[in-house]
Order: sequence, then structure tokens, then C-alpha cells
Amino acid sequence: MNPDFTIERTAYGVLSGIYSGGAYSSIELDRALDVAPPQARGKITALVYGVLDKSARLDYVISSVAERKVKAGLSVLLKMGLYELLYGSEPDYAVVSRYVAFAKKRMPGVAGFVNAVLRRAKGVTVPDGGSDPASLALKYSRPECAVRRLVEDFGDRAEKILSAENNNLTHIRRNGLRIGREEFDNLIVEKSKNEQIIRTKFGYYVTHSMLRALDPKLYTAQSLSSVMAAGIFAENLPENARVLDLCAAPGGKAIYIKELLPQSSVTACDVHPHRVNLIRSYADRMGADIKVMQNDATKIRAEWKNSFDAVICDVPCTGSGLINSSPDILLFKKDDDVAALASLQKRILTAAAEYVAPGGVLAYSTCSLFRAEDEAVVSEFLAAHDTYSAEPTGLPYGETKDGFTRFFPDTDGCDGFFVAKMRRAK
Repeated sequence: MNPDFTIERTAYGVLSGIYSGGAYSSIELDRALDVAPPQARGKITALVYGVLDKSARLDYVISSVAERKVKAGLSVLLKMGLYELLYGSEPDYAVVSRYVAFAKKRMPGVAGFVNAVLRRAKGVTVPDGGSDPASLALKYSRPECAVRRLVEDFGDRAEKILSAENNNLTHIRRNGLRIGREEFDNLIVEKSKNEQIIRTKFGYYVTHSMLRALDPKLYTAQSLSSVMAAGIFAENLPENARVLDLCAAPGGKAIYIKELLPQSSVTACDVHPHRVNLIRSYADRMGADIKVMQNDATKIRAEWKNSFDAVICDVPCTGSGLINSSPDILLFKKDDDVAALASLQKRILTAAAEYVAPGGVLAYSTCSLFRAEDEAVVSEFLAAHDTYSAEPTGLPYGETKDGFTRFFPDTDGCDGFFVAKMRRAK
């Protein structure tokens, strides 16, 4: 083991990258776990996601006991110590001692301040009453602007969404192009041993350690909501369908559609070259024969007009549906971002409509719970395009209303997701 390795040092590096606004938790954590000792990976993961999940509550405690404004780097260190102190099982004195020692090595001159904050933290009571957005935001440790939108959109159900438990596992599905269902199921049982696994209709929820025990060509990590959405997209399409995925990166839905419809021709695009490369490497690993290319989804390509049986717009969004599984997703989002994203979503949807052949399908989806990015965008599109009409799915997924389908964290066991299918008149 690296003599400089400690769980605190590794978790601090991951969290510092996230709180600086320049890193995604899943990517940053995966990098750290790749070089961490196997016996430390569970603790590192729990500490990182625990701090992110309780971030707003930890900020409240810090502001209640600190006599001065805390700089970003020191704030991360304090949040780690407070999380272990308030939510862990280790004796208080041991946690305080460990983080004071860590502060002495990492930030000379602040050890006394860290000691004082941690020792006073147990005396802070975080208010958990009230059903207004500010109270719910503190109770469930989520950004207040996001909670306010959820309350406006879903009323009393907002709290059920916020309180939905996350299993902290990764959903995987088998690669049907390389391995059969029975063989894959047997492989999962063989590799799981003492690892936690949860079976779903389309795959399994597994641990990070389990992922490392499997051949990456035989499975893919893909959220349950994403798999179900792709199933809705492929529903009722001809076997040789021409499919265009305009915002495909990293490529999961396009590749799964190719698996569901082997005779189809699938074109997967993204505006950024590095994300195009992600799709291409993903398709190569899975053995999926799809066309991958760079394209700006907001600009119309004349050669694509009226050419596809299905055009998919899994558009950029706030990611608010991931609020429970990826607690950092909304840390740096502003309320104004919703309107800016809705404008982009409308432009993509309008351009995509040009590519659908008569009688074909235009599909729109987000991993957002906000109606301003979902029903509002699609309803405005339908009002302006009388040749299109909503087509409800016949699959038993999620909750369907007004022709649109939603997945909810509190009832569907997956991330929040929105899907709308629209049929172009013949």
C-alpha cells in the first residue's frame, strides 16, 4: 500500500474536485477507486456520497458554529469530519482527533479551528419541521431552488420524491450482443459471492467491486430509467427502422435500440468531438454496429429531412431526476439555468421534427423532474406542429398522463425521467 494513502486524503481529493465545480462525482470517484486498496473502497465511496448527500445540512452546522467565513478547501475538510461525527458510528473523540491530525498535515494553522468546530457541532439542532420549500430543502439537504420547483410541480408528492431511498448501487444490463440471459445470470451469481446485488427486470444493481469482477464486454452500466426509455423509443418500430439519436453521448440508448432491433440502422450523434469518441468507444466495446458522427442538433441538415422512422432527442437538461442517486447534480445549478435549457431543448426538438419521415416517431426525453423542461416544452411544440400528436406507450413503465410517461424515484425504483413519443401524420 502507498505509505501516503489514507481514506481521508483520497476522499478529500475527490470532494475538492467536485466542490470546485469542475468534476462529476462518478468520474472523479471511479478514478480514485482504481488506485485505492480494495479494502478501502467501500469507506471512500460512503464518505464521498455521504458528504454530498448531506451537503446542505453540513453547511448549516458549519455556519452555526463557525465564527468566520470558511474557505472552500477548509469547508470540504470540515464537512468530511462533520459527516463522520454526525452520521458515523466511530466515537466522537476518535473522529475529532483524526481530522485535527489531518488538518495539521493538510492545512497548517487551522487545526485549532477544526477542533473547535467539530467539538461544538453536536450542540447544533438542524430544524426538520415545516413543509415549505426552505424547510424541505434543509430537511433533505437539497438546493432550495430545486425543491421549490418540485413543490410547485408536484405539491405534496415533492416530499415523497425527496425522501425516496437510494441504494447506492450501479445498475447494469447484460450485453445481449455477446452473452445470453441465462449465462449472464449464472455469471452474476458466481461473481457476486458476498456482494450485494438487486435484480431488476432488465439487469442488476451491483456494487463497484462487482463491476471490477466482470468482463466489461459482457455488460454495460446503464440506469434503469435509461433502459426503459430506450424500450419505449423502440416500441412499434419496424425491424429495419432507420433511427437517429441526436444527443446520444455516451451512447447507451442508441446501442440498446440496436440490440433490440438488430436489423435497424442507427445513427448516433453529439456536438462535441470528445463525446463522439465516447459513443464510438462504447459501441466498439459492446460490439454494436452503429454509425457515429459529430452533429449540432440545433442546426438542420437538409440531407436528413423526412429520412428517419424514429428521431430521438434525449436533450441536455438539469438532471434533476438524479437528485437522489447523484446528490451533486444540482449543487451548482441556478434557477435561471432551467429557462436557458428549456430554450435549447425547444430548438433541438424543432430541428429534429424536420428529420422524421411521414408516419414516423419523434421521441423526446430528459432525466429531469421539472415540468418546465418536460411537459411545457413538448406541449408548446405540439401546439405549433399540428402534424404531430402524442402517442402513449403501451409498455407497463412509469406513470402515463396526457400521452407522456414519467418515472419517479419514490415509486419506480429508479431515477426521475420523462419520455414523450409523438407520431407524425402520414
